[in-house]
Amino acid sequence: MAIVDILKYEGPNDALVWKWRPETNDSRERELRMGSELIVNQSQEACFYKGGLLLDVFGPGTHTLSTKNLPLLSKLVGLVYGGDSPFSAEVYFVNKAVSMNAKFGLMPFNMIEPTFKVPIPVTCRGSFAIIVEDSKRFLTKMIGTVKDFNTNTLSEMFRGVISENVKYTITQISKEQNLSPLELESIVFEVSGAVKSIIHKHLQEFGLGLKLFNIEAIPIIDDDQRVKDVVTKFQEIMAKDVDERMRLKRRAENLEIYKVERSFDTTEKAAENLGGGEGGAGSILGTMVGLGMVNPIAEQMGNMMSKNTNNTKLETDATHRNEDTIKLLKQLGELKADGILTEEEFEEKKIELLAKLK
Repeated sequence: MAIVDILKYEGPNDALVWKWRPETNDSRERELRMGSELIVNQSQEACFYKGGLLLDVFGPGTHTLSTKNLPLLSKLVGLVYGGDSPFSAEVYFVNKAVSMNAKFGLMPFNMIEPTFKVPIPVTCRGSFAIIVEDSKRFLTKMIGTVKDFNTNTLSEMFRGVISENVKYTITQISKEQNLSPLELESIVFEVSGAVKSIIHKHLQEFGLGLKLFNIEAIPIIDDDQRVKDVVTKFQEIMAKDVDERMRLKRRAENLEIYKVERSFDTTEKAAENLGGGEGGAGSILGTMVGLGMVNPIAEQMGNMMSKNTNNTKLETDATHRNEDTIKLLKQLGELKADGILTEEEFEEKKIELLAKLK
């Protein structure tokens, strides 16, 4: 039985996991021994298995196998004679750097077009990238199923989970936004984001990380004539809708011009109602209305009238106060004549009251 002196990765460049194999066609498992060299490439890990148990893990670099760096395997094998005894083990090389860009596609499924009530076949395609974050967890979950993992293997393993969640998310978001199957391209980004979080949680159970999840398109299958007819009618409706929105936009942009035009229409009617002909008073008033002059003039006149009214009120109040003051002076004079007030007291009050007269 041959003894391995150098153990290294000899798998394909795009492999995610590669199980070491003997070079010979001998059906007997090739044995290892302490003192052999293990070469682990950059961004790889080498994992040693024995009896279905993951024991020791090596990072990048060149390692000389010994009982010190293989403590769990040595204990299980029970190596003697200074560690030179041959032993058997399964070795998996795990690529932790290469992000696997895998493709996926959904089998067509029907969605009811809400306006025409016709089932429309919908599909979806995209890609995702997976890397190994935890080699021990990944191999523990997957060991015994397949020897190697590549893009196709990953797609096969997770196709069901991806398809189920993508289909469910498309259906839910389209219902919430009341979208036609012919409008699903508008929610590609939303579906990608929603599905990515779900798939990421699922992959974490296997020690994997989802670095990319991208939905490229959500197209319909229009092989059926009924579907083609619906597409044609839908496009006609959308075209009319676009024309109407453009019309409203143009109207909004020209709103000020529209207001001026309406004001001139009002001016003409006002002139006619006031009995003005050409060159008459009505024509002058109409022109003032059209130019927006009536409201400012009316406002100024109103302010003037209000001011005059206020001044008149102030003058009236002042007159009443003066009359009251004079009456009070007369009463004080009578009190002085009767000897009730002294001359000094009378003069003091008189000066005070005369100061209030305006």
